[in-house]
Order: sequence, then C-alpha cells, then structure tokens
Amino acid sequence: MASTTTNEIIQLNAPTHFPIKLTTINFPVWRRQVHATLVGLNLLGYIDGSTKEPTEYTDPARTVPNPRHLTWYSQDQIIVGALLGSCTDTIQPLVSSATTAYDARQRLVASYASASRGRIISLKAKLTKNPRGSRSIAIYLNDMRAIADDLALAQCPVSDDDLIVYILTQLGEDYNSIISAIRVHEKPMSFGELPEVLTDHERQLKGVDELHRL
Repeated sequence: MASTTTNEIIQLNAPTHFPIKLTTINFPVWRRQVHATLVGLNLLGYIDGSTKEPTEYTDPARTVPNPRHLTWYSQDQIIVGALLGSCTDTIQPLVSSATTAYDARQRLVASYASASRGRIISLKAKLTKNPRGSRSIAIYLNDMRAIADDLALAQCPVSDDDLIVYILTQLGEDYNSIISAIRVHEKPMSFGELPEVLTDHERQLKGVDELHRL
C-alpha cells in the first residue's frame, strides 16, 4: 500500500514501534514487524519506494525550497532513525550509512534475505532428516518441536499434521505397531496428544526389555 506525503510528520520510536531487534537470524520476523507497523501508520511507501521524493526546490533557479520536500525528508529520516534503533550493534553500520529509508531497506534485504532463505532450507532439512536414535521420546519430541518453532519464527510454519508425519516416520522400527494404530485412528491425532501415546509405548518397550533381561 503506497503512502502519501502530507504536512503531518509521524514520530517513530524503535523500542515502541519496532521492539523486535534485527539480528543475523531473524530477518523474516523483523521485516514482518516493520512492514505491519509502517502499513498501520501509512508510511510503507517510504521503504518500498512508492512514496517518491519531491523536488527539492520549486523554481528552476533552485532558490525556493519546496516545503513538501522538507516534510518528506524529515519523515524519511525519522524512519531511518527508527530502523537504525531496531538493529543490533553488528548490523547498525549497514543502516547508518544509508541516505534514505528505502536505501536502508534495500541494504538489509540484500544482506539478510538470502541468509534467511538458507536458514529455512537448513531447518527443513533438519526436520525431515532427524531420526530419533537413542533419544527418549520426550527429548525427541522437544527437539522436533523446537525446529518447527524456529521455522515458524522464520515465517515458514509447519502444520501439526506435517510435523506428526515427520516425527512418526523417524521413530524407528520399534514404533511400527503404534504408528500403524495412529494411522488407522478414526480421528486425526493432534500434536498435543502425541506425547502421551508415544511415551506409553516407550514404557511398554522398556518393560519388555526388562523381562528379557530376567
């Protein structure tokens, strides 16, 4: 949504308007925060380029300053300052040398958007290739949930149904019987129900092992 330049200048405060600070790994979440806030304030055009910079002067001799340009520049620099304040120390130098809010946004996208995509690919690969091995059910489920949470933070959420599939297919042969039971279950199982079912089966397996040792 393009914004329009008016005589009203809107003040921005980084801790208030952009409380999530940009780090090297949370660009998608930070960008969503900035986008939503600026849309709400009708200022998005300053960072997406749709609010064009007015001419600096109103006369050919460049002697009469254009008040619309003064307003635009003031608002633009307020946004630059807020963006700067919403970045961590290591990222601030990238924004501090930007001349406009649009320039600042372009620099950040160029530097961190590709890194964010790479992180999403890495997390997805980890989720699909993460066999339980010797981990307990509780630890394994926590690990898988943590990966899914990281994907959600990267604006790439995994549905509970898909997460359950990834979990069940990597439990190991000892869980084949319970997996079959879950698959034919009349009502789809939620992620919240999964720990109890799998932990109960884990206890049964441990009980069998103990009997074999007697």
